[in-house]
Amino acid sequence: MAGARAHAHGSIKSKSKKLVVAAIDFGTTFSGYAWALKHDFETDPPKISTFTNWVGGGNLISCKTPTVLLLNEKQEFEAFGFAAEDKYSELAADEDHKKYFYFRRFKMRLYQQKNLKRDTVIEDEQNKKMNAIKVFSICIKFLVDHCLTLIRLRVSEIKESDIEWVLTVPAIWNDSSKQFMREAAKAAGLKMDALTIALEPEAASLFCMHLPIENLVVSGAKQTDVQQFSPFSVGQRYMVVDVGGGTVDITVHEVVAKGKLKELNHASGGAWGGTRVDAAFEEFLQKIVGKDVFEQFKSTYVEDWVELQRQFELKKRSIEPDKVGKETLQVPVSLSEAYKAIKNADMQTAIEKGPYAGKIAYTAGKIRVPRDIMREWYKESCENTVKHVKDLFKQDSCKGTANILLVGGFSESHMLQRALTEAFPDKRIVVPEEAGLAVLKGAVLYGHDPITITSRVAKCSYGIRVYRDFVQGTHPNEKKEKFGDRVKCKDVFAKHVTKGQELVVGEPQSKQRYTPLEADQLSLVFDVYISLDPDPKFVTDEGCSQIGKLEVEVPDSGKDRGVWVNMIFGGTEVTVEATEEKTGKKSKATFDFLQ
Repeated sequence: MAGARAHAHGSIKSKSKKLVVAAIDFGTTFSGYAWALKHDFETDPPKISTFTNWVGGGNLISCKTPTVLLLNEKQEFEAFGFAAEDKYSELAADEDHKKYFYFRRFKMRLYQQKNLKRDTVIEDEQNKKMNAIKVFSICIKFLVDHCLTLIRLRVSEIKESDIEWVLTVPAIWNDSSKQFMREAAKAAGLKMDALTIALEPEAASLFCMHLPIENLVVSGAKQTDVQQFSPFSVGQRYMVVDVGGGTVDITVHEVVAKGKLKELNHASGGAWGGTRVDAAFEEFLQKIVGKDVFEQFKSTYVEDWVELQRQFELKKRSIEPDKVGKETLQVPVSLSEAYKAIKNADMQTAIEKGPYAGKIAYTAGKIRVPRDIMREWYKESCENTVKHVKDLFKQDSCKGTANILLVGGFSESHMLQRALTEAFPDKRIVVPEEAGLAVLKGAVLYGHDPITITSRVAKCSYGIRVYRDFVQGTHPNEKKEKFGDRVKCKDVFAKHVTKGQELVVGEPQSKQRYTPLEADQLSLVFDVYISLDPDPKFVTDEGCSQIGKLEVEVPDSGKDRGVWVNMIFGGTEVTVEATEEKTGKKSKATFDFLQ
């Protein structure tokens, strides 16, 4: 790569003790992996290897493969990605697909599920249920094995113990979803001390920071001074808008020193990714043929339905904001056959009777759709993203933020780029080359140097439910409880972290002493709560919810056995350390968010 780099490389030291850092980006729509040797990271950080030869329908060659899993009737692995789509289509053509399990775009269930547990089940495309952790672990194992094979082709003597693995998750995910991914990785055979969880917008941010300036495409305000500006010079603030297939994940960073970032606003966003465009396309077809026909088509003509989804995935990337006229969409003959079987009429009639009469045309298995109608399909994703970004810019923490860094698979959509450019004419919209690989490659950089992010912002207040000495006049009487001669107040929210608090990475945010209530207790088990209120008083207050449990071992006996508990909230996952007061020994302490 020629030209001025955003940062001079050369003397960066990898913090990883491993020879290789490999990252897996397990996406809603597509997944992939990347890796870098320690030596390469230290001499040239952008030198990151990816597998770019996933082969799909029509010999499409891609650097990611669809997040699609095919299992046999015994719930054993058959295929993943493009290969799973192909095999499922073949099975469906021979009417052999019904006993198989076919999972597609299932990552979003972790965001949508309210109470995620170890026994949570998910449904495949035929509504057959299976344990969710098992489904995710089989996918992770496939990607890990595929990656290992490729690394060993380059460096044959590499052992599994030489690799640090990084798994990406959206920053807006909660603690149970992150723990779920960690446990799925464990079930896939990864060692827990060799696994790092990276937050997707942070990873993308690191990737862009290491890119040469000329690899950043800038639009919007002052777009002519691309060679003069770097969004990564010290003091600069920028918003990372990571738009994937499922979620839009937004965070705000400030460059606090060369190569060091701090989070200014906690991660936020929603389920407005690129798959909302697919949902709008499905709705469009349903309006033409009716829901009953469309459902019949999907379940009976599976091969054609898989092919239609594939075609649309390519088509939706090519829709331009200004192009007039119509686009041609290939529609399987089987859709009109399903319509004829149920409605006893042809496709032409369906269109003439439907809401698009006079607007769209159908001839020989092709629908001609005005581009204006197709642009409507992007509305939900674009409008929600723009509205959320607008709301963030009104907050004090985002003042002085001039740049929007647009990354993720769906960021390459010109419809989304135009929506942001028009909504924020005074901001620079920065899209890196390979925006769809920014998270994946950035996760490798994060694995080598996780302390690039120096601090984060608490999304909510964290605390545990405890008993306190009852104070008459301060505590409500309904919270009074007696233990022998001691009068206690129950349900107190013992706060460890305040919503909006700056959390310095690697430092414990709170250190509290706890003692057992009973003399023979061998462990303390606390209910862990969160609240969107900066200062909750009781765990029963509105807006409080239990998210899991904390267990701390207290060896010996007697009530006066103090244990000091440190909770560390600044990392990508919440962690805990406990120390016995008398001996100074580390005591076992664990969070469980998957109760």
